[in-house]
Amino acid sequence: MKKQIVNYQDKWEENKVKVDDLNLDVNNIRLEIKHESEKEIANDLFINEDAMDILENIYENGFFPDESPIVIKENNKLVVLEGNRRVVSLKAMVHPEIAPEKYASKIKKMMEGRLPITDILVRVATSRDEAMEYLSAKHTKTTRRPWSALRRAYFYYAQKERGQAVTVLMDRYKGVDIPAYIRMFEMHNVAKSLKNIPEEIRKKIANKGVFNITTLERLYSDKYVQQKLGIDFDKTTGEVSLPINASFDKVFSKVVSDIVSGVATSRKWLSHDEDRKKYIDSVISEILEGKEIDTRTKKSASEFKAISYKKKRKSLVEKSFVCTLDAPGIGRVLWELQNLEYKSFPNAAADLLRTFLEKTLKKYLEQLNALPNPRRTGGYIYLDDVLTKMSSDLQKLSKHQIVQIIAEIKNNKWYLESINHNPDIFAVEYRVEEAWDLICPLVKFIFNECKKKVESK
Repeated sequence: MKKQIVNYQDKWEENKVKVDDLNLDVNNIRLEIKHESEKEIANDLFINEDAMDILENIYENGFFPDESPIVIKENNKLVVLEGNRRVVSLKAMVHPEIAPEKYASKIKKMMEGRLPITDILVRVATSRDEAMEYLSAKHTKTTRRPWSALRRAYFYYAQKERGQAVTVLMDRYKGVDIPAYIRMFEMHNVAKSLKNIPEEIRKKIANKGVFNITTLERLYSDKYVQQKLGIDFDKTTGEVSLPINASFDKVFSKVVSDIVSGVATSRKWLSHDEDRKKYIDSVISEILEGKEIDTRTKKSASEFKAISYKKKRKSLVEKSFVCTLDAPGIGRVLWELQNLEYKSFPNAAADLLRTFLEKTLKKYLEQLNALPNPRRTGGYIYLDDVLTKMSSDLQKLSKHQIVQIIAEIKNNKWYLESINHNPDIFAVEYRVEEAWDLICPLVKFIFNECKKKVESK
């Protein structure tokens, strides 16, 4: 018996409804995060998904007959599954205030001489699952702004999270490598959960349209890389398990940061087996100083919690930082760090940061009459000397947290030093941010201790 080709026009009713009766979908796969209110969804669609362009197109050319949104009835509400950008554009023409402030006034002015569209035709899907099959065919296999690989991964994984077994999804979406998309989603989720990631890198990782998941996929699909990182994949479901410790976090943070910043690309570093082997070995050697990742304890990648990125930092060092040391030179260097456009001049910022750290440590120890002697008569006192002295003195005072920070600084200060001495190494924005974030707690401790001494007099 011949199988009937699906005709969605026959299966799904076409109804005329009021735009105000349509509800934007909080589970819209376009959105980077889940929103609780329609206002939040509208804000995201305008800022990140070009809804204003859609609105202007409708304003100039009208709402075309082939653009009927796909909706379903859930909890007595009509929820838009396909066409959220079109619907939010129509809603904003009726109620400009739902758009972000920078667009609302423009929309209001545009609509002064026009009447908005208040009723449109929609197709009512019989179920969310059936609508998902339609959306999959439309956006992952055919035309109309096809989704990126990562968006497809989120599409399929969202159904798994709603209780659909991977085997069911494989049966529903014939010809789609569902386990590969499950793997991709979970590895991206791990990348978003890493602790040793600068904020600008974290923001790009979170953006499904920007993050280069295919480069990461090429790396984590390599058997040697899997073994070195301690990654296990379930062959049937694609589900991932990996180590839960600082060594994995540091190494994988470096890998993901290299991909985002363009240091590691498929063409340059990861094209062949030997290239990938060299790359991952070099990263582990650099980050763990010859040690290996501890792979004894692992957990499911689905348990990793994504860390939300913070707002873009305007300056490297916060303006609220105040030097409490009696040293005008240090205060001047601090002021320059607070005002330097470090993103445009990362090498200057890195050089100044190292200077600031060394001067601050030396002055603090000098005020305590604890400055170490030069290694030889008439010689210099180096940064490593004052870090070692600080660590030793604070260890005696049981300041273990600061001692650990100093240990991390000593392990990572090679970067700031190599920028000065190695002609092949240069600073980049996020590494400078990392350096300051590492140094900051120690500087805060010193300034607070000096402030206490002044106030106690």
